[in-house]
Amino acid sequence: MRAVSIVVPVFNDDTALDALLTGLSEQGWTDPVTVVDGARDDRTRALCVRHGVRYLQSEAGRGHQIAAGIAVQKEGMCLILHADSITSVTMRNAWEVLLSGPPVWGRFNVTIPGLGVIAWFMNIRSRWTRICTGDQGMFFHTLLLEEAGGFARLKLMEDIETCIRLKHAWAGHFVPLQCVIGTSPRRWQTKGVLRTVLFMWWFRLKYFFGSDADSLYEQYYRSKG
Repeated sequence: MRAVSIVVPVFNDDTALDALLTGLSEQGWTDPVTVVDGARDDRTRALCVRHGVRYLQSEAGRGHQIAAGIAVQKEGMCLILHADSITSVTMRNAWEVLLSGPPVWGRFNVTIPGLGVIAWFMNIRSRWTRICTGDQGMFFHTLLLEEAGGFARLKLMEDIETCIRLKHAWAGHFVPLQCVIGTSPRRWQTKGVLRTVLFMWWFRLKYFFGSDADSLYEQYYRSKG
């Protein structure tokens, strides 16, 4: 049996998670899925049982949750999906090809319904900088990740920090796949496109200039409330 897994961090995301797991099944994905629940909700557990996927509980915060999911699999390729990720058969086929090659890390091209320009800039920036976001479906071989220092156990900026680690250790192994993964536009629709983009970049700049990730997490969710 090949060593590969899909990890999905969730926090009260049952509607989106149900759609994701249904899509994976209908599209013929056969890789084991681990859902890591930061809310520790029995309804989420029941949903996972119904779909036949592994359910784990973890400290809240995507970095902690993803690290817990990765720990279940000691070696092999790992794909991180958000609950509102939109997968496809084409994406599955690209993933299958990737698994037959050498150890790599990278992401898919993201597409956002109604926000093509935003998605285009995200993909171009990621290709140039080798910095991925969770919306892009990050993937990596766990051996590369372990030698780079492991997945960042941060409540916020976990994807950025993990890519920085992989970039420093394994820049030549970065693969920006052209195949697309979809994500929900609800974040941009709720707060407005310009405000959301500026908001996200402001937090990234604060992190790059030394702000603590846990403090940024508290600020981020206070501003959302």
